[in-house]
Amino acid sequence: MRRVFKKQDRNDFNARIQRLDPAFATTPAKQRDDRKPWELGKRAARGTTKPLQMTVFSFAATLTCLYAANNPDTVQELLVRSGWPLQFVHYAMNGITLLMIGLIVFYLANVLRCFNTRATGRGNAAGLVVGAIAAIGVSTLDQTHVETGLQYAGFESPEDVLTYAQARTSEIAEIDWTSVVAVSSSAK
Repeated sequence: MRRVFKKQDRNDFNARIQRLDPAFATTPAKQRDDRKPWELGKRAARGTTKPLQMTVFSFAATLTCLYAANNPDTVQELLVRSGWPLQFVHYAMNGITLLMIGLIVFYLANVLRCFNTRATGRGNAAGLVVGAIAAIGVSTLDQTHVETGLQYAGFESPEDVLTYAQARTSEIAEIDWTSVVAVSSSAK
């Protein structure tokens, strides 16, 4: 049997574009041809800002960092209690110190990004900076206010918060490795 080849034209190309990406196909041809890749990146980045999530993330990260900086003995005790080997605790504390320095540099870069008018994702950067400022403000509160807030949330001390977070993480990430089965997508 003989196969007939059909020369494809512009209509075939447009039909394929319509089938693969209908949103792109509906844009006018002039707008499609004039669009630059960096403009598309800025337009896409504008739609994905989540300043509230970034604020919560930044608040939690900064509060954890400040707690570790103010209470290194408690952090060492938590590491040992969680099963960290004693001979490696100082490595963990050095790693935590490096993470704190990295977090400071990260926040400074986001402050600069907030003031750069050409930067994309300025809403996310503003959320990160606001969360860090709020955490610094909360950390300077009087100890009685902090204890009242923890009791209101159902905790006795900040260590209970970390213990609860560790327990919830192990519950979520608990995997029964005996039930894991290797799977292949290749044909046999």
